[in-house]
Amino acid sequence: MEQEKLWNSNYVKVWLANFMIFFSFMIVTPLLPLYLSETYQADKDTIGFVLSGYTLTALLARPISGYLVDSYSRRLVLLTCYFLFFALFAGYLIAGTMTLFAIIRTAHGMPMGAVTVANSTSAIDVLHPARRAEGIGYYGLSNNLATSMAPTVGLIIYEEIGNYNIIFLIALAAAGIGLAINATVHFP
Repeated sequence: MEQEKLWNSNYVKVWLANFMIFFSFMIVTPLLPLYLSETYQADKDTIGFVLSGYTLTALLARPISGYLVDSYSRRLVLLTCYFLFFALFAGYLIAGTMTLFAIIRTAHGMPMGAVTVANSTSAIDVLHPARRAEGIGYYGLSNNLATSMAPTVGLIIYEEIGNYNIIFLIALAAAGIGLAINATVHFP
């Protein structure tokens, strides 16, 4: 009996889009404490407070996004969440005050939490049932690859260029590429 294809085009797209989610997130992560300290003269406590808001809202968004993914069009939820995740990177470029940056960063956690749930569900949807366990294993690898590569890439680029806005633009572009890829996924 012939085994069903694991790496179908839709799975590859969802896999790459997930890589871009985590790449765009992780390219800025190691630089944010330096950015807040140098740009806004934030102390360690303030930096910790600002950065923890993202994690808190991402955690709060996950159960709600699970409900949304199960209750509404998965494609619509996925693309809406991914768009918001993408668009809020632009907020990093325009935040002129520490307060505004903290608000944008905290708000950014919601679509991050939601898009990871929606994208994971999409991966399950586009995998053949007989290959789902294997496929989800490889899908998780996209997170790990992005998480291991992006911080180094961000630090190298910052060391060479010395401009935080370039890193924010790269994160915005990576998220935009992931959004564009996901827009081409055909759901069963």
